[in-house]
Amino acid sequence: MIKIESIGLFRLRNSEHHQFMSDLDAQIVKYSPTELGIESEHAEFSHSLGVVENAMRMELGSSKSKHIEQLDLLRDRTWNAINQKVSATLLSPIADEVASAEVIMRIMDSFGDIRGLSYNEESTDMANLIITLMQRPNATHLQKIGITTWVAEMKKQNDDFQTTFNERNDEYAGRESGDVRLTRKVIDPIYNRIVEKINASIVLGVSKPSVEPFVNGLNEKINYYKATIAIRDGRSKGKDKESTDTATPQN
Repeated sequence: MIKIESIGLFRLRNSEHHQFMSDLDAQIVKYSPTELGIESEHAEFSHSLGVVENAMRMELGSSKSKHIEQLDLLRDRTWNAINQKVSATLLSPIADEVASAEVIMRIMDSFGDIRGLSYNEESTDMANLIITLMQRPNATHLQKIGITTWVAEMKKQNDDFQTTFNERNDEYAGRESGDVRLTRKVIDPIYNRIVEKINASIVLGVSKPSVEPFVNGLNEKINYYKATIAIRDGRSKGKDKESTDTATPQN
């Protein structure tokens, strides 16, 4: 008598778990929830699978994350270039340039090195620094040092960063929980109910003809993941043994 084989879902990695559940959903749709006798369970399962997928995307991060890192690096470099140019101008042989550099350096020092702050703090402090540097009394000082266009570019970079950062936050706000482990705890019991109900229909002899090919197809996937887990366990044990052998003193 065929039946759906057991598998320790907890041993699957998140990506494996998601793929397995997605494959199961496709199989159910292929053979019809009605034919399999799991209409209500499948509706609940499909909803939970959507939550898992949202959590997976949340956990993997936004497509904007890498761009945000690049924008942050860009504004940090510009801040550093300005700081270095002002420091170098302090050594200028031209007294007026030194005087201007002293004024701008006092402003820079009052804000400190903002590159190590959190994204939000750095954005705020950089915006305030730029506002101060671009005040009318400082325009001549920026020109003498040669950083007028640099400060303007740093403003543009900081604005670009904040816009992209806010877009990512809006993207996150529209998603459900990003806790994949928690969503797995919701969908796994539904999976178990589906298995129990289909297996019970087989035992009671009330299953429809489509159940057999469905079960055979699902068992192939289950055996595949069991083999994957076994291979991973074998590698893990091998590494543990190697570590133990290496740590054991030789006589």
